[in-house]
Amino acid sequence: MAEEKRDVARLVEEGAKTLGLAIAPEYLPNVILNVERSLAIARPLLDLELEDDLMSAPVFRP
Repeated sequence: MAEEKRDVARLVEEGAKTLGLAIAPEYLPNVILNVERSLAIARPLLDLELEDDLMSAPVFRP
């Protein structure tokens, strides 16, 4: 768990550096917390196995 927290912190710091964003030190813990929450919300979707031969529909019809 602590290692995963360090990975998210590094992801936030490196991402901010890449985008040229300055995150004030007092906001960094909350930014990391929000990224962790976003990853937790997205995890079930990211873990979903899709078939290799799945094709997207060319036209959306509700």
